[in-house]
Amino acid sequence: MEEMFWVWLAVIAIALIIEIITLDLVSVWFACGAVVPFILSAIGGIAIEIQISIFVVVTALLIIFIRKYAQKLLFKNMNTKTNVNSLVGKRYRLLEDTDFEHIGAVKVNDVVWTAVSSDGSLIKAGSLVQVEKIDGNKLLVKAVEDKVANNEDTPQPQNNSASKDNNEKAEKTKNNETAKDNDKGGEN
Repeated sequence: MEEMFWVWLAVIAIALIIEIITLDLVSVWFACGAVVPFILSAIGGIAIEIQISIFVVVTALLIIFIRKYAQKLLFKNMNTKTNVNSLVGKRYRLLEDTDFEHIGAVKVNDVVWTAVSSDGSLIKAGSLVQVEKIDGNKLLVKAVEDKVANNEDTPQPQNNSASKDNNEKAEKTKNNETAKDNDKGGEN
């Protein structure tokens, strides 16, 4: 039975090495499944068939029930865009006119990128553009509606001191009217 101790130890080691190389979150369950038979073989007196059965059952249960949750937990941020890919879909101001033949420019985080109109239309400098694609070191952009420039859906800023003064005046007027009503009520 001592030879099975080394067999299970080898299964654990090989499965962990494969998992480190592939990072598929499959081999690790074989390593975990081999731990129980490894312990049983160290104790001794357990038949090889029982050890193998336990290995198969534990490994299958781990793969079926735990792998899916472990993948969600470990790989939940793998789909987030990083570096250059994070620019796609973002909006920037165009620094220079551009169309498909003339290269424009966009400033992104203190770095000036070359920009080209993705549909070939002329886009004027100062326009708001959205990055559709990145082709090498060029941003392929399209013009988007600039609500701020058109003053649409933009709330007008209010002067806080003026609104505070108005609120105080309204409060004083209300208090004066209440006092007058009380005086009239006392005269009746």
